[in-house]
Amino acid sequence: MNVRLATALLCLCVFFTAACSGPEPEPADGAEKRGKGEAPTSTSDRASPPPIPSAPGLPGVSHAVDFAADGSGFTLSAECGDSGCRQHVAVLEAGAGLWRPVESPLPDVTGDQGITVGLTVLGPGRALITEPSEHIDAPGRTWFTRDHGSTWQRGSTRPTGRTTTVPEGAALALDCLDTASDGNGCARGRLVAVLPETGEHRVLTHQPPLDGVLSPAGDVAENALFVAGKDPDTGLPTLAVSKDRGRSWRPTHMTGAAEEGWAPRVVPGKRGMYAVQAGQLPSREGVKNGLLTLHVSTDGGGTWTRIWRYRAGVEPLSILGDPVVADDDGLTVYGETGVWHSDDQARTFRSEGAARGPAGYVRWTPLGWLWSDSYGQGAYRISADGTHWHDFSLGED
Repeated sequence: MNVRLATALLCLCVFFTAACSGPEPEPADGAEKRGKGEAPTSTSDRASPPPIPSAPGLPGVSHAVDFAADGSGFTLSAECGDSGCRQHVAVLEAGAGLWRPVESPLPDVTGDQGITVGLTVLGPGRALITEPSEHIDAPGRTWFTRDHGSTWQRGSTRPTGRTTTVPEGAALALDCLDTASDGNGCARGRLVAVLPETGEHRVLTHQPPLDGVLSPAGDVAENALFVAGKDPDTGLPTLAVSKDRGRSWRPTHMTGAAEEGWAPRVVPGKRGMYAVQAGQLPSREGVKNGLLTLHVSTDGGGTWTRIWRYRAGVEPLSILGDPVVADDDGLTVYGETGVWHSDDQARTFRSEGAARGPAGYVRWTPLGWLWSDSYGQGAYRISADGTHWHDFSLGED
């Protein structure tokens, strides 16, 4: 595989920066595993993983994949050489049992520009591909499909009006209004809803009562949306929740958030919700994506109790993506130095497996927990219960 392409693809994800170096992980074999590092087996009634097929014959290297709740999905891949990259799209229809290449709307990438596009699935057969602008406060280009990639509609991230609600299947996004003084981030922005019917961006009429730059933080329960920002009273990172699809918002009570931490993200658990806050740790810890705090809520996200905080030299020191919350309430953190598991609500963690180095990136999707490898090899795993995992691969070996 082209080294320049591999490096570019690895660094696309926000938390994947540290994954650009380190030893290669042990390859996965077999159709079902208990997760990287052999997390303990659950007695969940949702143990069967979704039947996602492999597609090693797809051209290029897979760098993005996303799913709808019915098991359909999309993936983006790229073939790169000395003169640039050709971008590809493939589609998985629910029950089809195979990935099908479709005509890509994306232009070839020339020179050393790299791959910057993102993928959001907005429901069965619906997806939005976004190419950000070179300037964070300028609109990016988009391509939207509602027919499994048979046709694509060219658009923009520039908002085209307002909406009082976030429709079912829509995604929340940030519309940046001002660039930070250092030019590397957003200083002021507003929430927009990405409509599942058209892919258009609409400004949300009722914005959360938070200060700072607002950040979508999770859509983890029916009609419940979470957004991260700054508490107007304390200036600390916190969350706001909407139980009516964005018509109204209320701030949550979040104790123990780290002042310098990044925006919290929310993931579901069978008996509650969990929030993770990553950020920069002291340089002596040797990680780039530090794990600062973990919080739990048992009242639908109204109040949050901190169950983990960073302590010097105590693992897990880092996190790549979301923590995995199994149906038995076990917590697993995939980090820059391996996999760490807790059976006692983050009071203690133990190392899972002998491998050391970046352990892959995990995020919550409508289909379950999705793991992708740290080395741009197109290796993925998916789990409905956080314990039993189904392996599949996409793109050239």
